[in-house]
Amino acid sequence: MSDRNQPEFLDPQFEPGEFDRVERHLRRSLTREADQITPRDRLATILHEAHEAGPASGPGTHTRHWLMPLAAAAAVALVAGGAWAVTHGSDDQITPTPPASSGPVATTGASSPSDTPSATTTPSTQPSTSATATGVLRPTSLPVYFVGPVGGSAPTYKLYREFIATPLPAGASDSERAKGALVRAINAQPFSNTDGYLQPWSGQTIGRVDVTGALIRVDLANAGNPDAAQTAEIRRLAVQELVWTAQAAIGKGNIPVRFTVQGASAKLFGSIATDQTFTRPPSDQLYQDLAPIWITAPARDQVLPAGKAVTVQGLAIVFEANVSWELQRGTTQVKNGHTSASAGAPVQGKYTIGLGVLPAGDYSIRVWEASAKDGSVAAEKTVSFSVR
Repeated sequence: MSDRNQPEFLDPQFEPGEFDRVERHLRRSLTREADQITPRDRLATILHEAHEAGPASGPGTHTRHWLMPLAAAAAVALVAGGAWAVTHGSDDQITPTPPASSGPVATTGASSPSDTPSATTTPSTQPSTSATATGVLRPTSLPVYFVGPVGGSAPTYKLYREFIATPLPAGASDSERAKGALVRAINAQPFSNTDGYLQPWSGQTIGRVDVTGALIRVDLANAGNPDAAQTAEIRRLAVQELVWTAQAAIGKGNIPVRFTVQGASAKLFGSIATDQTFTRPPSDQLYQDLAPIWITAPARDQVLPAGKAVTVQGLAIVFEANVSWELQRGTTQVKNGHTSASAGAPVQGKYTIGLGVLPAGDYSIRVWEASAKDGSVAAEKTVSFSVR
C-alpha cells in the first residue's frame, strides 16, 4: 500500500529526469492497485510459520542493496500481489471489512476459511428450478453452511460447509447469490441422513435479501420454531449458519448481517433479538462456530482418476495441531496415520494427507482429533470417494 513517508524515489508522484514515461505509468498503476487493498490480520499464522521455518541464515541474509527505479516498481508490484493473495487466495476469500452499520454487533472479526471451491470440488445438488422470467439459470457452486454434529461422545454441534450447485442467472447480483445460498441453507434434509445435519429452520422461507457494501439485510417469513432448535447453542448456531452462508456467497468479507421477520424486528426462536447485526468471530475464535475437523478434498462422493496419487486436504482447530486419520475400503482399514495442521487451536490450520496411488474402488477417509485427556475421539469427520 502507498506510504507518503516512503523514500522519495518510491513515491509515485516523484518524477526525476532519468525516469522515463513507461516507468512512471507503471509505478502509478501499481500504487493505485495497492491502495485498494487492505490485507486481513494473519499475525498468528505468520508467527507460527516463522517459528516452524526457524531463523534466516546463509550469505546475504542481512545484505542491503540500493534499489534501482525499475526494482522499486517491482517491489510495489510484489506488495500489491502479496496483499491480493492474502485477501483472495486459497486460504481465505476475505476483503476489507466495510464500515459497521448502526446498532450492536453480535460477533466481530474478518478471518475465515476459504469459501471458494477448489478445482476438485464436486458441488452437491438440491432440487431447484431451471429458468426464470429473466432467462435461463446456470448452476453455480455456492458455499452453504449447516449445523452438524462434531462427533465423539458429547452431543456437540458446530458448522460445516458444503458447496451446492445453485441455479443463478448469468451475472447474478450479490443479493441473488446470497438469497440462492440462503435458500439452500434452510434445507439440510439432503445431508441429514448421511451427516446428521440439523434442520433448525424447518418451515422457513427466505424473503427479500438486500446487499450493500456495509450491510446484508435478510427478511424471513417467520422467526423460527424453538422446537426445531431446542437449545440456546443450537439456536445461536442456526443464526450463524445463515450469517456465514450469506457472507460466503457474496465473497466480500465480513459484511454485517441484519435480520427482519416480514419486514419487522422480532426475536428469532423466541430469544435472539434482531435489533443487532451479526457477523463471524475473529480468527482466534472460529472454534465458537466452526467444527474442529473439516475435510475439504476429496469432495463428497467424488470420483478420482485411477493411476494418480490421492491427496486429502482439510482444516482443523485441534490441540497442538495433531490430526489422526484412517483410510477404509468398505470395512477394511487400508492405511492410517497422524499428521500436523499448519497451526494449532485456537487458530484454524490446514492439513494434508498423502495417500499415494490407490487401486480402483470405493473408499472413505476418516479424520479425527484425539482427546488430550484420555485419547478418545473428541471430533471427527468422514468423507466417501471413489477411484475409477
